[in-house]
Amino acid sequence: MSRLQTLDALQNAQILTLRQIGENVAAQTRRLEGLTAKVDDVRERLVRLEAQEAGKLVEALRSDLKAAVGRVDLLEAARNKIEGAAALWNWVVKSAPWLAAGISAFVAGIGLKSLDGR
Repeated sequence: MSRLQTLDALQNAQILTLRQIGENVAAQTRRLEGLTAKVDDVRERLVRLEAQEAGKLVEALRSDLKAAVGRVDLLEAARNKIEGAAALWNWVVKSAPWLAAGISAFVAGIGLKSLDGR
């Protein structure tokens, strides 16, 4: 074999090796793109799952808040009844002398009427 043939064979081997390296890099690139797509899909699924969990937590908080508002409404209604009863009692205490005088006058008036009617 001549030196020119040897260089030609060596050059063909180098070209074949570079082609194989290029094909292997292209195949790895395609695999990497596939893996990237799968990672993106997993990321999107994870985001959806986290959003669902957050939605469940928000619904639970809304339910707790609704129950708390109901309890507050019941407590306010009870307080209003107590305040109403206390206001009535205060009015009765303040008006007791007038009420007693009015009732006494009424009874006296009935007593006088019964005496006149004899």
